[in-house]
Amino acid sequence: MTHRAAVAALRRFFRRCSSRAGTAAVSRMDAEVSALDVIVGHTERSGRGVYAGRDFRQGEVVIERAEPLVAHPTLRNLRTSCYHCLKPLAAVPRESRVPTHGGRAGGGAAGHFCCDACADAAHATYHDAETAAGDAVAPLVAHCTQHGLKFPLAAARMAYAIAQGNADPRDADALVRVNFPRGVAPGAWLDEHAMIKLALARGDAVRGGAFGGRASEVTAEWYVGVVSRMHLNAFRVEIPPPAVGNRDDDTADDGHHDCDGPGGSCDHHSHHSPAASSFKASLEAALASSETGDAAGTATYLAPSLFNHSCDPNVDVAWVGGDAGMRMRTRVDVARGAELTICYTDGGAPVDARRGALEHAYGFVCRCERCVEEGG
Repeated sequence: MTHRAAVAALRRFFRRCSSRAGTAAVSRMDAEVSALDVIVGHTERSGRGVYAGRDFRQGEVVIERAEPLVAHPTLRNLRTSCYHCLKPLAAVPRESRVPTHGGRAGGGAAGHFCCDACADAAHATYHDAETAAGDAVAPLVAHCTQHGLKFPLAAARMAYAIAQGNADPRDADALVRVNFPRGVAPGAWLDEHAMIKLALARGDAVRGGAFGGRASEVTAEWYVGVVSRMHLNAFRVEIPPPAVGNRDDDTADDGHHDCDGPGGSCDHHSHHSPAASSFKASLEAALASSETGDAAGTATYLAPSLFNHSCDPNVDVAWVGGDAGMRMRTRVDVARGAELTICYTDGGAPVDARRGALEHAYGFVCRCERCVEEGG
């Protein structure tokens, strides 16, 4: 199949699989994927998957840098990660940091941007609306703190961007979601949506109606759709400490799918190649934070979310640029037409633990070749 034919097939595929998605959502996903040497197609087990559009050698980059659709630091790391790009604040001089929320408390969610560029980008996209909301966001922050949740804050960030006119409500529609019957959703999610609407109303009032009615697009149906997609597609961003920092080596980081749950996240670590011994000491801090759920933040991406799971993946996920930009690189030689996979859970765990974690978080019993070989 030629590249042009593959792109045309990709567009047809997304239109079929995302019949409820708007044109903006399909075109944004299409733009990301059509720039890659991959083909998106049907799979027997997972509905859709990503296939190599050419032969890849071990260590070749599949995605050089995927920017998140939305990213948000964990509440535990508001003081240690950039509020916008998630870069460790320890990696930048103290005098370069910029306070969020105009230096105010932000309802308990205040932090710092790593630099003026991140502060400007955030204000231009979502942070003006968030700052205007002031302490009206406090109930949502308290709710997330009490229950160990991250996705409501990330969804609120998308809502602020919609209110400022910098995001389309359909931006995430091309992603797989949890399907609830129309009009049915977890009660807590509806409560979270009400908290976000309250914050938007406060912000709009403070700004003298500057949102122009766009906040009305942040409906309960929108919120349920976005949060359900985050549950299936979000990654827990693990950025190495500054000492490891910018090494261009995917074995130094591990990718994580992320999920909210009572008392904290269900932390799903990716299976990755052993790190070089020279990195062992400096990586221990990153791995320890991973095990305690103390990641830099959570992020949802478009193209990377299309990759299916395997407990013996042929693609590694890493954050090698020091921020939330993701790189994907082959772990082994991959032939043209072979499916490209990543690991959603701790690849070093026993088969029963891996299967249990995947069934709990994603609702499927893993039948990858490794699981079948180890557990039948």
